[in-house]
Amino acid sequence: MTLTQLEYILAVGDTGSFSQAASQCHVTQPTLSMQIQKLEDELNVILFDRTRQPVRPTQIGELVLKQARLVVQSSQHLREIVDENKGAISGTLRIGIIPTLAPYLLPLFLNQFMKKFPRVHLVIDELETQAIVDKIRNNSLDLGIAVTPIDDLNISQKALFYEPFVAYFSPGHSLLQKKHVDESDLSLNEMLLLSEGHCFREQSLGLCKNRKNLNSSANFSFEGGSLETLKKLVDQGDGFTLLPLLAADDVEDKKRLKPFSVPVPTREVSVLHGPHFQRKALLTALTDTILSALPKDMPLTRSKSQFKVDNPLGHRS
Repeated sequence: MTLTQLEYILAVGDTGSFSQAASQCHVTQPTLSMQIQKLEDELNVILFDRTRQPVRPTQIGELVLKQARLVVQSSQHLREIVDENKGAISGTLRIGIIPTLAPYLLPLFLNQFMKKFPRVHLVIDELETQAIVDKIRNNSLDLGIAVTPIDDLNISQKALFYEPFVAYFSPGHSLLQKKHVDESDLSLNEMLLLSEGHCFREQSLGLCKNRKNLNSSANFSFEGGSLETLKKLVDQGDGFTLLPLLAADDVEDKKRLKPFSVPVPTREVSVLHGPHFQRKALLTALTDTILSALPKDMPLTRSKSQFKVDNPLGHRS
């Protein structure tokens, strides 16, 4: 059994194709197929169902692929750990980040990080929280940036900052007369929401205390896949939406943004990793870069003037 053979089966598992896997590994298909066959003979198992298109792992193949991914990644990380011990930060870092953070947080720190650590190759994937957790569990991601807490003992969570919520109202909305808004002011009839699967949707629903006289016959309702869509619809409509603070930065008419009364609803943004992550210097480099790039008014610690909104994957706090 060799690392090369493990890399080959991972490529087939990821692409679902022997020909695509061979191209990805820069070898001919007969070479790749022969090495995989040798591995199957050595283990005395069939790793892939070759009768299906795309090619799928067998039941035992799924287990072997999971362990193979961990072995290959651990071998890659060995050199990276040695380099870090020598003061050099390098290698590939795969990060998952939730959609309500990605467009607003990445532009703040990404270029700065790449310039400071040119030997690090970042692979960033925009994913919902559950997908990030799943990929960390199966070692497809090194780190995640998401909202916590997450109720999983195998996922380490280090809080980065505490992001307040703000309300964004359409022009002429009656609540624009107020300096601050309360949860009791918000009507679910008027709120534009993200679609199901986004944790920010559930947090927004949890904040909306005014559920009386819900009008199911209203002639317009919308659930969007991005905060940017919700912002544009609020600009054209007569309702409102809730935004995390970073997403409100580019709003042109700041007067239509209203902060909440104390205690301010806040979400905890954290970096996540699995139990086998050992690249502590790289993690510190990333978190330090993120923190230094945040707006000065972004709270880095939780205070009595805030309350942390429930995370659907976590527990009450």
